[in-house]
Amino acid sequence: MWFPCDEIKELNLDLPKELGIEINYLKIRKTEFGEEIKDISNLDFIDLEEIRNFKTAKRSEEHATGRYLLFQMFRKNFPSIDPKLIRVSRDENRAPYFEWKDNTNETELLPNFSISTTRGMAIVAISNADLRVGIDVEISNQNRSKNLLEFLSNGLELEQIKLLYESDGNNTLNKIWTIKESILKALRVGMSISPTQIKIMNKNNKFEQNINYDGSLINFKNYLIKFKEEYFLSIAYGNLKSAGPGNRTRTAGLEGQNHTARPVLQ
Repeated sequence: MWFPCDEIKELNLDLPKELGIEINYLKIRKTEFGEEIKDISNLDFIDLEEIRNFKTAKRSEEHATGRYLLFQMFRKNFPSIDPKLIRVSRDENRAPYFEWKDNTNETELLPNFSISTTRGMAIVAISNADLRVGIDVEISNQNRSKNLLEFLSNGLELEQIKLLYESDGNNTLNKIWTIKESILKALRVGMSISPTQIKIMNKNNKFEQNINYDGSLINFKNYLIKFKEEYFLSIAYGNLKSAGPGNRTRTAGLEGQNHTARPVLQ
């Protein structure tokens, strides 16, 4: 039986209260290389077929912590919905989303969420169904290859980021990474599109306050927060344009372990 190793904590950011975005975090249990994988099948919002494919205890602990945190936040913030009646499924981009287990309540919209994990911590943002949200967190000085710059951007923006990198190194890379990944999560496309298609800097070498991508207006904010280490955290959000196919009875989230290639969906 799996249990968390710490208590859930709230994270209060200076976001407009009317957005209704709730953010909580939870410590991930430390594992050793080659450690036996614990049974996490007692948890809610878990796909039994998926967890059977986990190869390491680290991967299992990250997934378990994120899904446990998601369940507890759902139960707290949406008490009128019985969580036993819904499950977490995946869309065509393997982004997880809430859906009803049967069609009894299929016209009732479900919340939107996003999950991110980094070294030792899982963090979840959850919102009402009419708001898309994406969150990403990374240790601020996480060592990354300079080659990641061309994975993240191109053209004028790439030259701007290179200048920032020369003066601030990995801090710049991790800040750009968290911003772009949070936006991709809010757009609910994951890495199905290249981060180079998301432009977040203006001609004055400053970060934009929002972007418009394919008709979707996404706001984003980046924070430097400190727990035991300093982290960059980025939150991106925007209103859903309509209740069209894929939005009528579900909203999707994306969760991932941060690294230098693409997120591992959890």
